[in-house]
Amino acid sequence: MTLAQNQVLRIVTLCALYFAQGVPWGFVTITFAAWLAKQGLRTEEVAYVGTISTLPWTFKFLWGPVIDRWGLPSMGRRRPWILFAQAMMGLTLLAIVAVPDVTRAVTVVAWMIFAHNVFNALQDVAVDALGVDLLPASERGRANGLMYGSKYLGGVVGGAGLATVLEHGGLRVALITQAALMAGIFLLPLLLRERPGEQLLPWRTGGETATAPAAPAQPADGAVGSLGQVFRDLLRAFSLRSTLLGAALALLSSLGVTALSVIGTVLVVQKLGWSDADWSRLSGGWGLAAGLAGAVGGGYIADALGHKRTIALAASLLALTWLGFAFGQPHWGDRSFIWAVSLAESFLGGVFNVAVFALVMGLCWPRVAATQFTSYMALMNLSTVIGYRLAGPLDAALDYPEIWIVCACLAVLPAAVLPFIDPGQTRRVLGEA
Repeated sequence: MTLAQNQVLRIVTLCALYFAQGVPWGFVTITFAAWLAKQGLRTEEVAYVGTISTLPWTFKFLWGPVIDRWGLPSMGRRRPWILFAQAMMGLTLLAIVAVPDVTRAVTVVAWMIFAHNVFNALQDVAVDALGVDLLPASERGRANGLMYGSKYLGGVVGGAGLATVLEHGGLRVALITQAALMAGIFLLPLLLRERPGEQLLPWRTGGETATAPAAPAQPADGAVGSLGQVFRDLLRAFSLRSTLLGAALALLSSLGVTALSVIGTVLVVQKLGWSDADWSRLSGGWGLAAGLAGAVGGGYIADALGHKRTIALAASLLALTWLGFAFGQPHWGDRSFIWAVSLAESFLGGVFNVAVFALVMGLCWPRVAATQFTSYMALMNLSTVIGYRLAGPLDAALDYPEIWIVCACLAVLPAAVLPFIDPGQTRRVLGEA
């Protein structure tokens, strides 16, 4: 059986690969950050690890032309890249195990996590390309929902699940557990072909009926024929007011959320006396579940209210949540108060993100939609990097209530550009193809 022929195998494989992306994300941003804070590291040191880990996702769009241009067609159009990336994801996690004292080598570990995320981002682009190649139109909506949910589930395992492993077995056991998960998921693309006639390995293996490999899919009518034309059309797409403002919206999207993810972790673990495991179970377990609910529910809300209104509503409610936290300082010692704020923040973040995705997708010119949409996603990742870099200066300059007030102001900045974005401008001016 091949992925092209079997719907269940196809969706299970895509979801498992998305799950593999989510586990290290949940571990690094939640469990590892909380562990570093518990070891007494400063806010800027914790933020540095988050910054470095996010950087590869800001240039992941560069992988697209590489994956399209080079490969091993006898093994499938995307499968060789997925196998390579998945294997390197596991090996880079194991490399961190060799560091004798992580707290004394934060910079080294941060760059090792950077290397891991280079391959994680490569896997993401290759898996997306595999989905585009193999998913029929009738499956795309359901499959994308399941894939997105699988990444959240991976984040829960990497956050709440590995927090428990770390608590009882230590950091090395948590890293080895992650590597074992990567190895298990590696078996799916290793043992399954994309299409009939392809080989499992670069050389002929016994028992295969490998005939000539399937011919690569030909470009659809109107598709761009060269890499240079792709970039020329991309520049043309971004020459419009609405597409440029969409880029500004993406760049402003994660500043406050990311800064507070670091500062909030340090506050709760170092100042309010939570254990790193307790905080990881909240933010990486129930918090991610709330984010998933917000993302799923946000799609229905955006359809009912419109994408721009949903973004404005979610941003405004998020700002009010942070203002409530700032002025509710006397209640910070009440864990139920922290729970309520954390879950509300995660839910509203999910609603906000899915509405932004929908809006910028509508701004994409179909002729270069994949490249343009990936560019928007790269800008959202760059927003996360900037948010990490803001955490240290904010923590040094302001007290905690003031930080949350500033971030509440950052939360409503994206809403300021919304009135000037015309979602239909791209197709009206440039056409449908």
